[in-house]
Amino acid sequence: MAGSVQSIHSQDVQDQVILPLRVAAGICLNGIRTRLGRSAVTLSGIALGIAFLMAVLCGFHVKHAMRGEAGVARDIDRRMAALRGSIGMLEGKTLAVVLRQGSETDQGFARSLASSGATVLAPDGLTAEGGEADAVVLLGRYNPELADGALSRLRGKPVFVFDKPSAQTAERVAASGGRLEYLGIELRPDEVARARRRETQERSRMYWIAAVSLLITMGCIASAMLMSVTERFREIGTMKCLGALSSFVVKLFLIESLILGLVGAALGSLAGGLFSLLAYSYTFGFTKVFAAVDFATLGLYGVLGVAAGVVLAIVAAIYPARVAARMIPATALASHV
Repeated sequence: MAGSVQSIHSQDVQDQVILPLRVAAGICLNGIRTRLGRSAVTLSGIALGIAFLMAVLCGFHVKHAMRGEAGVARDIDRRMAALRGSIGMLEGKTLAVVLRQGSETDQGFARSLASSGATVLAPDGLTAEGGEADAVVLLGRYNPELADGALSRLRGKPVFVFDKPSAQTAERVAASGGRLEYLGIELRPDEVARARRRETQERSRMYWIAAVSLLITMGCIASAMLMSVTERFREIGTMKCLGALSSFVVKLFLIESLILGLVGAALGSLAGGLFSLLAYSYTFGFTKVFAAVDFATLGLYGVLGVAAGVVLAIVAAIYPARVAARMIPATALASHV
């Protein structure tokens, strides 16, 4: 008897085989295909959570973009009103507009002047018949040499600016004999403070809703992954009876959560972004929304949504994976879930 025990101990004990990551990923993919219905339920939980988060982020972006469009339109209307208050009705007037590297407000104001009934000339301030303009409108970062072409023809006529004029501009206008008139619209201190307070409140609201969205998303993903573990108790017990290490069981669940998180987050980001765009297009108009939004920003939100879905899926799968790895094989095989 002692000799047989000694012969057993004298045999070489082989190391346990650890399967490579590629094999583990293949096992996960086969398992997802085998349990396609249950995997679809898990994936839908991830997709719905990320879709909710993406819809919130896109909604805030669209509202901010539409608010910016409304602010530009309001500034253009203020400029038109200020200009009419200085020279009267624009119909029949001849204006030389100098525009270089202008903002969106400057470009929109130039288009409004062209459609207001006034004759908008080239920056040299001359008509085809050799007549002169009634006034010069300087917009954006205009070229001083180009502006001089218009200013040199205006003796005693107004030169309108809507941004704080520089000393160089004032000197050029004075040298040309024109009358520099600043028509900028400045908000009162209480209006500035109220606008800043409103912006701070909206930013805080966005952060709060985004945080709640992340919590809801993590709850959806965690419940989906925990359900996936609970339904596979017998499978886990079988794998451990066949020699699977606890670390390998954890690896399987983390790889599966990575795959489901990546696919579900991509689908959720796409669905949430499209839903938000279509919903706001119905409210504000398809053309306005798609012209105002920055699709690069929406793409960045989509990438962040996918990254958040993958990270949350892995984090949410850690606890179920550890529960599965600690299970006693006999207890797992006896489960009837």
